[in-house]
Amino acid sequence: MANREVVIGAVRTLEEVGARARVFVSMPVVKGITSRALSDHPASETAPTREPFRRLQGIFGMDEGGISYIDHAPLYGDACFEGILIRNGIIFLYREHIDRLWRSAAGLKIEIPYSKRELSWQVVRTIQAVGFKKSESGYIRLVVTRGLGDLGINPKKCVGATVYAIVSTIRLYPREAYQKGIELGLSRKIRRPGGSILDPRVKSNNYLNNVLGLLEGTNNLELFEAIMLTDDGNIAEATVDNIFCVIKEKGYRTRPSKVKLLTPVGDYCLNGITRASIMTFARRFGYRVEEVPDLMPIDLLGSNRECFMTGTGCGIMPIVKVCGSQVGDGSPGEVTKRLLREIERAMANPRYGLSSSATKAELRKYIGRKHSPIQL
Repeated sequence: MANREVVIGAVRTLEEVGARARVFVSMPVVKGITSRALSDHPASETAPTREPFRRLQGIFGMDEGGISYIDHAPLYGDACFEGILIRNGIIFLYREHIDRLWRSAAGLKIEIPYSKRELSWQVVRTIQAVGFKKSESGYIRLVVTRGLGDLGINPKKCVGATVYAIVSTIRLYPREAYQKGIELGLSRKIRRPGGSILDPRVKSNNYLNNVLGLLEGTNNLELFEAIMLTDDGNIAEATVDNIFCVIKEKGYRTRPSKVKLLTPVGDYCLNGITRASIMTFARRFGYRVEEVPDLMPIDLLGSNRECFMTGTGCGIMPIVKVCGSQVGDGSPGEVTKRLLREIERAMANPRYGLSSSATKAELRKYIGRKHSPIQL
């Protein structure tokens, strides 16, 4: 049975999230299926799509609206999503996230019933409904599901995609974790499958394998994350984050080329947007960056090593132990801290995202840009 204090803490956290969160919801109207709370709500409106059925959309509280019990996301994990950060009044790297959402949906053959600009405007409206202060951090979970279908898995029997965007706060790690670093566990039995089973470049809602990997890798220890391996025993990624190993050769403080960053190739891991940002920043600093297929857990250890993981939720998280063994001197390294400072600066730079208070005209201009400040 779960620890009572842990459960009570989880309830309080959820209540804090629900108090301010707003959700944009869009789904087809099917009599007897679509939630009455959605169809009868005064915030609901008919979506101006060209589908051969009526679609409702609206912005709701977390305890309003609701998706169907027979949506293929809760039934089968048949959906894709993006997690997007709001910092300093900027939706960080929003265009890169929305582009990846479209690629993921295409990989799953799910048709999104909006244009990028139309859906983005609904996201911006939802953010503005929450009313974040510029000093506050926010988080967007943007989801596109296969939609309403019967109780079989056949995608052809689904009516149309359900789209929703949760906008709220997020805090995956305590503040002191960034100052002290954390320890990673290791999932030895549950492995990360390759693209022939589940393409890691598609950010799908099918995370059961990762959940099982986290359970095995943390094994009731007070750990937040665990490494997942490929079938060959090499590092693929953490359960929800990408992993980097830093090797500091003699003279690295005066010669940046003596710093090497290694990260697993994208065949077994999500090609993360924060991952791409760090690779871009590292190359600008003059560090050598390599994607390697054979990085092993033991490679993260050593007196001249640093280790960190990256993700939208965590940003850059220093790793100071792996399975009880110390990384470097057991504290966050100077290369890691430099990259952490750089991504913090980027999150305060309007060039790296869309203003959360954007107008329709500003959104149109932003979505139309071709150049990305990071190398994807």
